[in-house]
Amino acid sequence: MKIRTLLIVMALACCPPALAEFEMVTLVKAMETAPANIILPASANGMVTYRPCAEKCDEKHERARLTADTTFTIEGKTVKYEELRKVHGEIRNTAESYAFISVDVARLTVTSIDISR
Repeated sequence: MKIRTLLIVMALACCPPALAEFEMVTLVKAMETAPANIILPASANGMVTYRPCAEKCDEKHERARLTADTTFTIEGKTVKYEELRKVHGEIRNTAESYAFISVDVARLTVTSIDISR
């Protein structure tokens, strides 16, 4: 048993270049941001503009499109886009609130927006 384990370890030690060829790919980028850093469009078919930082900041704005597959939640409860816009307007400048935005990086579409009061 010890010889077999030793042979496996030696074989793996000889192959680091083959192991190094694997690449990690980000499919969905999820970030926490302050509601004040989010600009919501008038309809659920527009572009969301946001800054990817948890507090007010000077980071560069990023944009992604809302789609029919985008989910909206408030305090973990799924809501319609109109409700999300209403609550976002109410809590936009409160210090205790936060939001999570998940973006499909290949298609630049928003997969979800979660808001907590």
